[in-house]
Amino acid sequence: MGMVGPIRMIMVTRLMSIAIDARLLTLTQWLSPAFPMGAFAYSHGLETAIQSGWVVSPDDLEDWLRDCLMQGSGRSDAIWLRLAHAVDDPIEVDTKARTFATSRERLRETERQGAAFAEVVNSVWDQSLPNLLLPVAVGRASRLAGLDADLTVGLYLQSFVVSLVSAALRLSPIGQTAGQRVILRLQDPLLKVAQQTQGASADDVFGNAFLSDIAAMRHETLEPRLFQS
Repeated sequence: MGMVGPIRMIMVTRLMSIAIDARLLTLTQWLSPAFPMGAFAYSHGLETAIQSGWVVSPDDLEDWLRDCLMQGSGRSDAIWLRLAHAVDDPIEVDTKARTFATSRERLRETERQGAAFAEVVNSVWDQSLPNLLLPVAVGRASRLAGLDADLTVGLYLQSFVVSLVSAALRLSPIGQTAGQRVILRLQDPLLKVAQQTQGASADDVFGNAFLSDIAAMRHETLEPRLFQS
């Protein structure tokens, strides 16, 4: 009988560990390239950058994505996600986020992915997400699922990077191995953005990745093109 207490404690500890792992698995499933929200169809203006000769090497790609992460839409998305995670009603956050979209295609990209994300999460995880922009939808879903905001932001930003590296590989001869090096080298700036956006408000949103924004605008009339943005 004296062993019942310790054994029970071990079982409880293991069950808690399994629960944490299950939540992490849910988050990685949502942000996996296999999740059906159409991320493969969007290049976030990168197609224009490659056709214009602005991104021609792995180093160029790394620099481009670092700017997007730290000075552009990656950082902004992290803030919108956090704000949506922190409130009971994300509609006001979503409305503000829409006003910061820098081009028609950027808005359409995040609208359509957000709607697709919400549709699947509602169906599979029995949530009731309205149609929201992607970072707002992820923030809201992670709150409802009891997922940690910091972890969600980190994996969201990694998904952002992986998706754009995948687009670059389809658009240029950079190569799979070089692409993986770019993803690895962007870990530090990714984590820095996740940390710097803790406690941020809508007033902290800005965009200094001007060439990325210009590329997104020019993509609206780009011909021929493979991606929707």
